[in-house]
Amino acid sequence: MREQVTGFKESLPLIEMLKNPAIHERHWKRIMEETGKASGEINLKTMTLGKVFELELQHFEDKVTEICVEAGEEARNEENLQQIEHTWKITNFSIAEFALKGSDQKGYVLKSPDDIRQTLEDNILVLQSLSANKYVRSIKARVTQWERDVNIISDVIDIWMITQNKWKYLESIFASDDIKMQLPEEAKKFGRTDTAYKKIMESVNHSSNVLHNAVKADGGSRLADLKNISLDLDKCQKSLSNYLETKQMAFPRFYFISNDDLLQILGSSSPQAIQPYLLSLFDNCKKLVFGKGDKQIIGMVSDEGEEYAFEAPVKPDGSVEDWMNKIDDEMKSSLNLITKKAVFNYAKADRVEWIKGEIGMVAVVGTQIWWTFSVEDVFRLVAKGNNKAMKDELAKETI
Repeated sequence: MREQVTGFKESLPLIEMLKNPAIHERHWKRIMEETGKASGEINLKTMTLGKVFELELQHFEDKVTEICVEAGEEARNEENLQQIEHTWKITNFSIAEFALKGSDQKGYVLKSPDDIRQTLEDNILVLQSLSANKYVRSIKARVTQWERDVNIISDVIDIWMITQNKWKYLESIFASDDIKMQLPEEAKKFGRTDTAYKKIMESVNHSSNVLHNAVKADGGSRLADLKNISLDLDKCQKSLSNYLETKQMAFPRFYFISNDDLLQILGSSSPQAIQPYLLSLFDNCKKLVFGKGDKQIIGMVSDEGEEYAFEAPVKPDGSVEDWMNKIDDEMKSSLNLITKKAVFNYAKADRVEWIKGEIGMVAVVGTQIWWTFSVEDVFRLVAKGNNKAMKDELAKETI
């Protein structure tokens, strides 16, 4: 009797431990295997206190304690994993409308996924900890699957944002009718890629769950789709860069402005589109003077407001690089002729009035030409024996 009572007393703390909700049938099965009482399937609904006493747990205190500790750790691991599963059930992409250039329709883009990235980093750390935990055996397959999924989500978001930025940049360019005419094949390629990307974004707008959009139900991911779109956009970008290179080679001053600025010029059918970039293309040229309804370019205006007229007006017809080359040539030709006239008239006019009547650069050049002539003339007079020629010239220069 004493032995039975003592055994009962010693088994009570162990029975108390086994009341933990973390103890499942698999744990009971292990206990019964350890006590040598295993017989068929374990049914906790029919388990009685008498059957528990029959296990004589007091003789297996260490094993029972170990199994209970393991069950508790497994429960905590399960809780952490369930929290991750719940997080990705309710985590959605933030979607914003995007105004498509040259269209009344609306597109969609992802807003900044920084919050999602932070969640990913936290979950990756938790999953790494779970994977290294020695009590993860019962949920190992699920942990491994979630490690794969969160890494896929991370990769998908990274490539998605890169692809989105490329698409936004090229969409505004290939929406231009002029660019479509200049690059018909590339425009068709971009059109196909554009359609594929918009289809993805419409799907995301309809159902924005991150896990659903990143990891497909068949075990695949959107990663491959986005990579293909990104590669197609790179090809369009390369074709565009090659196109811009031909324009820059045809009119080298285009190298002085960015590709984006050049595209703004090329994407417009109006010759006035060149105006905002003239200070970058020409030294101190602020704008071109247009005449006859923008059918002719008749002069240039400096940043200070000085203006001169072209000797021969330039028609802005054809490719922009062609008529910009004509402007470049006419600029030099006109300034050369204006300077010649100014130098010729220098000796006939009052010097102050002459300076006021000429544009600054011409006045500077003309004055330097006549000063050089005067100095050379002094040297000739000195060579002929006029010893006062230098003093006379100095007197003139100081007036």
